[in-house]
Amino acid sequence: MENNMFKKLIEYREGNNNSLLEIIEIFNPLISKYSRLLDKEDTRQDLIIHLIKVLTNIPIENKRVLKNKEIIGYIAKSIRNEYIKLSKKRDKIRLNEMELSLDIEISHEDCKTEFEILDMFKVLTKKEAYIMKLLYVYYLSVSEVADYMKISRQAVNQSKNRALKKIKELYLYK
Repeated sequence: MENNMFKKLIEYREGNNNSLLEIIEIFNPLISKYSRLLDKEDTRQDLIIHLIKVLTNIPIENKRVLKNKEIIGYIAKSIRNEYIKLSKKRDKIRLNEMELSLDIEISHEDCKTEFEILDMFKVLTKKEAYIMKLLYVYYLSVSEVADYMKISRQAVNQSKNRALKKIKELYLYK
């Protein structure tokens, strides 16, 4: 029983899918707990995919990994870290969605079609539109956008604020 998890890991790596299913079943309570906490549709699948990646990357040649306890602890901690990462990503998305709705103050009824939303970007410069896309479509932080574009955070914020001002003027002061 001591090397049961190690044996299942080896069998999985040799192509035995039943061993993979058994390992997923072992960690099912933990995966269910974290997916329930995030209350998101794809969280369970994301955590299972992460589990499979972890199983593939565990260094089995390391002598410390031979023990059942270390393998289970390693995998459980890895799943927990992935949950934290997904949670932060969800919070970031929620914050950006809230910021966008508060900054623009446009209700869904104001936009007659999806094309009007696309037309909003026509009043922006290429740089402003690109920054808005990175911030509000890809949910990057101001720092991430600044690093990616190799400009300062202040420049990103200034472009974002100019773009929001143009969009507000376009829709609120027709």
